[in-house]
Amino acid sequence: MQELHRFLSAEETARGLLAHRRLLLESRYAELQENIDEARSARIIAMDIVPGAVPIETYRFPKRCLMLFGAEGPGLSEKALELADDVVFISQFGSVRSINAGAAAAVSMHAWIAQHAA
Repeated sequence: MQELHRFLSAEETARGLLAHRRLLLESRYAELQENIDEARSARIIAMDIVPGAVPIETYRFPKRCLMLFGAEGPGLSEKALELADDVVFISQFGSVRSINAGAAAAVSMHAWIAQHAA
């Protein structure tokens, strides 16, 4: 009888562990699905000084976004601008067409963090 009790206890323990593992996997799957859905909702922001672009000072960056930066001088391609959800420019003085892509990225990422800092 004692061996039967030990067997049942081991079986119950195994079932409990399997149920716990299943709950953990379901929870992790739900979390991953949420992350995927959030990534799919990210907006593409083209950073370029072109007609119709919005100044960075007045633009509200979405929490999830991908910023595109073009080459210094020519900027982004027409296709990149076409695919973007929004086009934003960094205000400048003078007749400057563009700024270095690294500097533009730093300014843009700072604007994003200033809006979304915890």
